[in-house]
Amino acid sequence: MTNEIPVSPKRAMVVDDDSTMVEYVSAVLRRAGYHVETAGNGMTALEMYRANPFDAVVCDIRMPKLSGISFLKNLRLNADSTCRVVLLSAMDDQTIRREALEAGAVAYLLKPASSKAIIEAVTGVSAAAK
Repeated sequence: MTNEIPVSPKRAMVVDDDSTMVEYVSAVLRRAGYHVETAGNGMTALEMYRANPFDAVVCDIRMPKLSGISFLKNLRLNADSTCRVVLLSAMDDQTIRREALEAGAVAYLLKPASSKAIIEAVTGVSAAAK
């Protein structure tokens, strides 16, 4: 008999107003062992995060009510936030990429990002290192 404490799965949130992307990214994260919740805009995502913080967030840049970068900036106002935030965009814009990274994103991925790229960004571990 062991006295091991069960480890609960890490929690991730997928934020996008495109339901197809939400389904795809959610499936990728679930296969990687994450418990996944979703939001269709940045304002809802911020409310969900404040109610119960997540380990990781994969978020679109362009969304109604609150953009991905505005969501991230609001999240980073909480100094103890260690959440890994990955921003997704269909725009290959270096100015937006720089702003996202300066705001605290761990990665800026172009849509459609591969499952490998998403997992590596969310976990911070390269598949080659495993």
